[in-house]
Amino acid sequence: MAGADTPQASALAQPQFWTLDRVASALGSGPRGATALTRIATDTRHVARGDCFVALKGESFDAHDFLATAVEQGAAALVVSDARRAANLGVPVYEVPDTLAALGLLARYRRRAWGGGRLVVGVVGTNGKTSTKELLKAALGGALQVHATTGNYNNLVGVPLTLFALPDDADVAVIEMGTNQPGEVATLRAIVEPDVVVVTSIAEEHLEGLGDLAGVLREEVSGCAGVPLVIVPASQPEIGEAAVPLAQRTVSAGLDDGDLRPTAWGTEPDGQGWVELEGVRVTIPLRGVHNLRNAMLALAVARECGVSVEAAARSLASMPSPPMRVHFESHGNVTIINDAYNSNPGSARVALELLEHAGAGRQRVAVLGTMLELGTHADRLHDEVARAALAGGSELVVGVGAFADALSRVAPGDPRVASGETPEAAWDATRSRLAPDAVILLKGSRGVRLERLVPMISEWAASR
Repeated sequence: MAGADTPQASALAQPQFWTLDRVASALGSGPRGATALTRIATDTRHVARGDCFVALKGESFDAHDFLATAVEQGAAALVVSDARRAANLGVPVYEVPDTLAALGLLARYRRRAWGGGRLVVGVVGTNGKTSTKELLKAALGGALQVHATTGNYNNLVGVPLTLFALPDDADVAVIEMGTNQPGEVATLRAIVEPDVVVVTSIAEEHLEGLGDLAGVLREEVSGCAGVPLVIVPASQPEIGEAAVPLAQRTVSAGLDDGDLRPTAWGTEPDGQGWVELEGVRVTIPLRGVHNLRNAMLALAVARECGVSVEAAARSLASMPSPPMRVHFESHGNVTIINDAYNSNPGSARVALELLEHAGAGRQRVAVLGTMLELGTHADRLHDEVARAALAGGSELVVGVGAFADALSRVAPGDPRVASGETPEAAWDATRSRLAPDAVILLKGSRGVRLERLVPMISEWAASR
């Protein structure tokens, strides 16, 4: 069946909102009428009776091939780029030049209708978008009803689906906006029309499309153009310098510098941190100094939205940790720092810093998997991170895929190194060298799936 490039793309619940008239108004033309439509759907696997089905095209699918199926399953209207393929199906048809662009127009229409003085917060940046989104959800949730991005719904399909799901009773929306090619953030900004944008960080990512670090900065700060308020990290002043000419107002937040900064802050031996702000001690469940910086961004937004530090602190203290994002797991006497959701040079360095401190006094093991989409910079950046891992105090550095090659280049014969082309091969080379109380960091790009090591480590730890 045809679907969008977001898992279960039409499965998000949507409030009753759409009619033929509203679809026509959003798209600028097409059939009109007061007939109610159940939802906007993009995947025939999830079409229900009364849906308006948008026929997207991707590299490996064309939903126009499944228009008849969509109607059989109950679709009451179709959005297509080739009306001939929708002929004689017996439902209203909206023909558009580009169905993906049409999805964005529909989402913007819903966002505007929902708005009415309610705020939309956009989150952009190289690292920390999901963690910061969760911190924002918690901080704002201390006093407001928050609708936020779920899962990886942060692209040109996922963002519209998130907007379609805006509940009528929400006070604020927090929308994560990702990119892997030039212009994507600007397109998402035009759809989301954020009142506030948070820029989390800038580091090397998606260099195959964005070219270099300057290209990454341009892409991410394009989300700030014309936005009433932008919150930037004080630790990277270049972000603020780039955002100031674009935004109406810019506020910096950080730990030691910035317009908003704590009177004191610190971290515990396990990496969990705290900040003191306006006389309130705010405990941050997410570990690492980088997450304290992300928390300051969230607290800056909360302050701008009228949420007290006390209310934000209560909510932050009980927030859950996003899976596979600096998630500490105990398996017997072994601790796994599962940060295997994704990786790039910036996030890998931060993870290594956390391992250096959180694993002090125990065997520290850094398992590093290939960082994808780095283009011609890949070898250099893998080598740099490999050197950082060896310099950071880890007793054992395990390279998987491209990191196996990098370690062989930068540290041939180093007794602290183990490697393998796959996680399974790396485990075979590593397990006999593990201490019974090891602290093991898993850090790699999503395609490497380093989390496959978790059950292997768990079984090994249970046998000790």
